[in-house]
Amino acid sequence: MRVRSVERSAASLVLEVEGVDFSVLDSLQEVLNRMNEVEYAGTSLLHPLYPTIRFVLRVKPGQDAQKVLLKGLVELQEAAATLRTSIERATERAGEVPGPVQRAG
Repeated sequence: MRVRSVERSAASLVLEVEGVDFSVLDSLQEVLNRMNEVEYAGTSLLHPLYPTIRFVLRVKPGQDAQKVLLKGLVELQEAAATLRTSIERATERAGEVPGPVQRAG
């Protein structure tokens, strides 16, 4: 993954990201947009033929964009860990349940 800072101030960040799936940044955007400190978080694909995704974060007055971004990343990481644990438990339980009856045929 490659991240390049295009713009940076206390109130906003604009990053260009390569080598990561769009859905990862979209998930981060969703986490950030639920936070009270955030005015706007969004992602866009710069061009369909180029793998660069632009990520924009603007925070409310008095907030620090970089700190809010780090807080959002931690929250996303925790959500991913919880999801992973839930999936692992579900697949373990699925192995304990007898499968469907197969008919000879």
